[in-house]
Amino acid sequence: MFESNDTFVEDAVKVKETAQDRTRKLGLMAMCLVSLGAFTAMNNHLKFFFLIVFIVLMIIDLFLIVNNNNVEYEYDYTNGSLEIAKIINNSKRKSVVAVESAQLKMVAAVGTNESLKYDHVKLKTYDCSAHDEEMKDYILVAHEEEKGYDFKVIFTPSDKLLTAMERYNKRDIYR
Repeated sequence: MFESNDTFVEDAVKVKETAQDRTRKLGLMAMCLVSLGAFTAMNNHLKFFFLIVFIVLMIIDLFLIVNNNNVEYEYDYTNGSLEIAKIINNSKRKSVVAVESAQLKMVAAVGTNESLKYDHVKLKTYDCSAHDEEMKDYILVAHEEEKGYDFKVIFTPSDKLLTAMERYNKRDIYR
C-alpha cells in the first residue's frame, strides 16, 4: 500500500462585519442624505455640485454594500507552506500571502507575551482574521528574504492547522 507523509490542511473562516465597517457605511449613507437635501434646497450653481457629490457617494455606498458582504479567508497548509487567499462573494479569489516554514519566526495567540513583542513594531501587516470575538486570533511573523523585511499576518487558525504547523516549526508555535 502507498503511504504518504504529506501534510495538508485546509481551513476557511468567514469574516464578520466589524463595528468600524458598519459605522463607515452609515456615515456614507448620512453624507448621501445630506448632499441630497442640499441639492433639493439650493437654487444656485452649487446645486449641481451637490448632485455630483450625491451620485459619487451613492456609487461608493453601492460598491461597499454589494461587494463586501461575503468575505472569507482560506488557509491552505501543505508540507510547511501556508497560503492565504481572500474569497469575495464565493466567486472572486485573490491570493493574499504565502509563507514557507523557513521564513516563519513565530506564531502566537494575540495578547500573549510572545505576540506582544511585535505589537508596537512597524511591520507590514496582513489582516486575514475572522474578526469574531468567539474565535481566537493568532499573529504570524515571518521574514521575506528576497525583499529583506519582516511582515505580520493576523489570522484565525484551527487547532488542526496549528498542529500541522507544529510538525515543521515546533519551537516557533506558541499556543
